[in-house]
Amino acid sequence: MQIDLTGHLKARQQLALLKLPPAKQRRIGGTLARKVRTYSRKRLREQRGLDGKSWEKRKKGPKRQRGKGKMLRGFSKRMRARSTGLGGEVFFADKNTAQIAYQHQHGIAEEWDGQKAEKVYGKPDYKAPATRRQARALKKEGYKVRLPGGRMKKPTLRWITENLTLGQAGLILQILRDEPKENSWVIELPERSFLGATDREVSELAEVIFKETSGRINNI
Repeated sequence: MQIDLTGHLKARQQLALLKLPPAKQRRIGGTLARKVRTYSRKRLREQRGLDGKSWEKRKKGPKRQRGKGKMLRGFSKRMRARSTGLGGEVFFADKNTAQIAYQHQHGIAEEWDGQKAEKVYGKPDYKAPATRRQARALKKEGYKVRLPGGRMKKPTLRWITENLTLGQAGLILQILRDEPKENSWVIELPERSFLGATDREVSELAEVIFKETSGRINNI
């Protein structure tokens, strides 16, 4: 995310800064970038966009877990700032983090397939015990087991996790829900902007930085 300082100053102020030695210009750009990074980190903590509104909460997962837990955890620490002369840049050095941040910033849908999911999350152990999340989903779908004598009964969460594997539970859920097997799927992301600064913030920063620097500039 590039931030330009000069476009937010008056013409005579711009000319004064352009007269500064390159080293001083870089220091000004570095100050701007670090300030904008602070704004961006604050938005991450508060889970708010550049428009000041709270981010749209998660929709996936069990109902009682939806919206819980902060999104984009760890991104604040990975955020970098650097000078570009009389401007600055806030960015992520890691390509994967940068891509995820960009998709959230702009609300870009992403297509996934099994191979990509394995690369990101690892290959599931289908022989491992079924999870409690799967057990709850099976009970919700009305899953029953046959008892001696032919009677059908809904099993407990404990029975499911102790008697079904991850793969078996997944297959049963797919059958109960009558879902076709998907080779690929699209994850829709709502826009969750946080990186950068608003025009108002940059204008205020430009004035503050200029005043701090003006004591070292002649003929302003």
